[in-house]
Amino acid sequence: MTKDQEWIIKHFEELVSKYEGKFVAVANEEIIAVGDSAKAVDDLAREKYPDIIPSVIHVPREENLTCIL
Repeated sequence: MTKDQEWIIKHFEELVSKYEGKFVAVANEEIIAVGDSAKAVDDLAREKYPDIIPSVIHVPREENLTCIL
């Protein structure tokens, strides 16, 4: 698992509360792009940081999350 993936897991609740339903690109343990499509977010992230491969995720909406006990 990469440091960026670990960062995403650690900050998942914050991502859901701020960016639910959006795509987010993370690089160097920070959010570098947010948008409505994975391609747009990836393109923007690579434009800003051409030497970095970002981690792009779709942040689920809070109502789509379920807790299994």
